[in-house]
Amino acid sequence: MTLESIKVLLQKKDYTRLKAELVREHHADIAEFINELDPKTSLLVFRLLPKDVAANVFAYLSPESRAQISLQSEETELHEILLDLFFDDKIDFLEEMPANVVKRILRNTTEAERKLINQFLNYPENTAGSLMTIEFVDLKKEMTVAEALEKIRRIAPNRETIYTCYVTDATRYLEGILSLRDLVIASPEQKLEKIMRKKIISVTTLDDKEYVAALIKKYDLISIPVTDTENRLVGIITVDDIVDVIEDENTEDIHKMASIGEIDVNLLEASPLLLTKKRLPWLLILVFVNILSGLGMAIFEETMQAVIALVFFLPLLIDSAGNAGSQSATLMVRALALGEAKIDDWFELLKKEIVVSLVLGFAMALAVSALGFLRGGLDLAIVTALAMATVVLVGSLIGMCLPFLLSKFKLDPATASGPLVTSMADIAGVIIYFSLASWYFGR
Repeated sequence: MTLESIKVLLQKKDYTRLKAELVREHHADIAEFINELDPKTSLLVFRLLPKDVAANVFAYLSPESRAQISLQSEETELHEILLDLFFDDKIDFLEEMPANVVKRILRNTTEAERKLINQFLNYPENTAGSLMTIEFVDLKKEMTVAEALEKIRRIAPNRETIYTCYVTDATRYLEGILSLRDLVIASPEQKLEKIMRKKIISVTTLDDKEYVAALIKKYDLISIPVTDTENRLVGIITVDDIVDVIEDENTEDIHKMASIGEIDVNLLEASPLLLTKKRLPWLLILVFVNILSGLGMAIFEETMQAVIALVFFLPLLIDSAGNAGSQSATLMVRALALGEAKIDDWFELLKKEIVVSLVLGFAMALAVSALGFLRGGLDLAIVTALAMATVVLVGSLIGMCLPFLLSKFKLDPATASGPLVTSMADIAGVIIYFSLASWYFGR
């Protein structure tokens, strides 16, 4: 049955069939269905779910839906839901909740768990410690393969992943790593110290989450161990959490590239006031930046009046400068974000960008010179061709250099893309175009 059919059952208040159909759906699909409901109905549908299903669905709900359900639920209900959540999902949920809800939840936890939760909540927001889970498989090197597999069978239901196992000593010092595949194909009587891998890719609790994501991508990991400063294992980060990190970082970069402030809610749920506040500051800044374009045109007013045909090509030329700059900036920002380029690579990329920009500028100059010849003869064709080649070169170099400059000053290079590069390239385009025209026509 489709979710649309389930909506019909909800409208008919056929709760018996509704419950039966819901539990057949994937947990993520049920969560998506609940996210679309109003607060009162979402709680009604959530309460129809069996306890084990409800906990899994809760982990997939949007922060807004989780907050609505939490605020309307009794403390005992919240406690039961949280008991069945994996620890990292529990921490994510608590980080999203208002302080009064967190206090209600912590009242029903044991002292040991409350201490552990508070420890996790105190890790800086964008660090490995704030992402990790404590539900991993830890083994001892003295164990045989058979003993290790028996332990995995026993604890697997309470572990987020069992595909990668970690070998520690009595003080939790991380000594080795094993995959479930290693254990399955090994001889049952073999000791773990004989088959474990001692070369371990790990992070510390205070490492940045983007660094963690880069390591998981580079080494194709499904999880990565998190240690303290003394290399004691304190948790792991699984790939599903890193996918969320990558999505968040990409969204943040896209917003910055469009000169939009951080938006933490779904676009459909964002109020017009919030969207205005996030978009207006940069637009106002760029208004005053773009005044420089007008000043440039005012300086060359005499040239414009003498050769009025120049105005026809002005939008074409400055747009070409902005477009070339945006292309270049996008390539550089992405390369820096993926680690494909570093600040030390600046000069090598500059040389390459100059070659590419000259080729692009030459091709575009040929195209615009034909239009210039038809519009105003040979002189105008020469001026527009020279201007086009120059503005494409300058716009591209602005777009290429600005991300590196921001990185040098420890700022996010994504800020350099979109409107900022376009505005700077536009100003340069106006000045270059009319400067060349004034020089050529002697004005």
